[in-house]
This record gives sequence, structure tokens and C-alpha cells, in this order.
Amino acid sequence: MIRFPLIPRSQPAAPVYATIALSAHRSAQGPVLRSYRDGRVVIDTGRGHLTGRPLASEAPELPVWTPLLFVGMV
Repeated sequence: MIRFPLIPRSQPAAPVYATIALSAHRSAQGPVLRSYRDGRVVIDTGRGHLTGRPLASEAPELPVWTPLLFVGMV
């Protein structure tokens, strides 16, 4: 019987650094230590570890009508 090792699932690469919001006016940035499946990340602040959702984790999606707006301007 031939056995093959389990192929690891390809996961999207986690960013090296992340910024998370602590409050409306404060944020923390540091290297990512761990990424959770729900989108949260653990960062190292130099004084401890903080968990939160990264700010601007994805590029904002443009509205559907954006290409239509610029067609008439060319």
C-alpha cells in the first residue's frame, strides 16, 4: 500500500505587519504572530500581545458605476 503525505491546504499569506484599532483615536501596529479564521490577528507590540481585526485588510471595492463615470470623461 502506497501512502502519500497529506497535502497542506494553501492559506493566503498573512501580512508581515498589521494595524489594529484600540479605540476611535488609538491604534497599534506590530508584526503578526497569528491569524485566526474569523479575520482577527495577534500582533506583538513590544510590550505584549494584542488581538483585533486589521485595519484596511483589503482594498476597498469600487462601486459598479465607477467605470461608467469615467467613460464620459475621456
